[in-house]
Amino acid sequence: MEVKPTYEFYIPSLYDDTALACRIYTLPENYFGGSTGDDTTGKKPWTPLGAVVAHPWARIGGSFDDPTVRHILAELLRLGFTVGTFNLRGAGKSKGKSTWSGKAELQDYISFVGFFVYYLSNLHPPISESEDDFYSLAPALSGVPAARPQAHLILAGYSFGALLTRHLPNIPAVLGRFAKVLKSSTEAEIRMRATSLAAVTTIDQLCRKFNGARNSRRVLKGKAPDRGDHRAAVSEQTLKDWLEEKKQYLLLLQKPFVRKEKRNSWANEDDDAGPDDDDFVARVDIPTPKSHYLLVSLILEPVSLVCTGLRKLVDADEDRLDYKFLYSTTLVVHGGKDRLTSLKKIAYWGSEIKDNSDGRFKMLQIANAGHFWRDKEDYLDLRWCIHQWVLGWLNNDGETESNLGSGSDRRSLQSWAII
Repeated sequence: MEVKPTYEFYIPSLYDDTALACRIYTLPENYFGGSTGDDTTGKKPWTPLGAVVAHPWARIGGSFDDPTVRHILAELLRLGFTVGTFNLRGAGKSKGKSTWSGKAELQDYISFVGFFVYYLSNLHPPISESEDDFYSLAPALSGVPAARPQAHLILAGYSFGALLTRHLPNIPAVLGRFAKVLKSSTEAEIRMRATSLAAVTTIDQLCRKFNGARNSRRVLKGKAPDRGDHRAAVSEQTLKDWLEEKKQYLLLLQKPFVRKEKRNSWANEDDDAGPDDDDFVARVDIPTPKSHYLLVSLILEPVSLVCTGLRKLVDADEDRLDYKFLYSTTLVVHGGKDRLTSLKKIAYWGSEIKDNSDGRFKMLQIANAGHFWRDKEDYLDLRWCIHQWVLGWLNNDGETESNLGSGSDRRSLQSWAII
């Protein structure tokens, strides 16, 4: 089945406001980012599930349409995750040009992660077709959920995208960029676009629950809802209002960001001058997601230094660079025939992290896979490994136990091995 994006839109990059093409993928029956429980019954708390996948280097044709990226996102989507992808500068419909340093691309990645976390945090829990749910949600399309559950967030990357994921600051540091921001800032624009898309998602869910997709299409064509459909539970005018609001949000998400004033324009004034409290967006406290990392065909030195000087620009201390992997469940998947980074080098790099991670850090080798993953059987192995890894920590609510290595029918585990 062809996996198609649910939403396509643009956000500005924190680096220089370059427009980045982005996509959100959701399953029709699971618009709200996945769940490990039923929020309407009280049996288990609803948990948003989200994942971001970064693509290979744009200078060698990388984009969010890369086949390996699409296999990764398809498997995560099948597991119930809402998945976000984005084109780095110079890739696909994103503006700008790719760089040799990687500094701008890292800021592109941070921009989308910030957007995605705010998007997940502004989603309302799944709704039923009950009248109480309708009246509690309908007036709050542009609002904020009363309760913000902690989400599970997978930060994934393939090839150059894995290199960027390795250099990505931890989630608290990323969210710190968006905590107290000027209304005219890029950070504020990204936050606003995230809440707007969350409102669109809520409208879509309301329309599906209370009128059905068919009635929504009828109203868009200027026809009256089919009252014979039991889901036509709201008035035609209410449905029109929802769809008009959705249309305005989607138009906003397609517009380029135009800065109204220069960055930190107040900073060059007198020493006592500066932004007033009214110049800032209201601070919103959101739960820090429980982060997990997925690195596929990670590039290590010296190849990474040929592609980019990223390590020199970000952090010269490699121990600090990989510190986040000690406390977050992490899976590194590598091809046994990868010629860009050898298995020996990957194993040496990950050995100390693995020894100190209390079982959170896993490394797997797909024996016959190369760096570019072109064989169908290798893709199936990759997806199977991701599937087992996710179920391992998700079923244990993030604990260190994993299903990797347990019984399975995927080629009897003959084509891969734990490093």
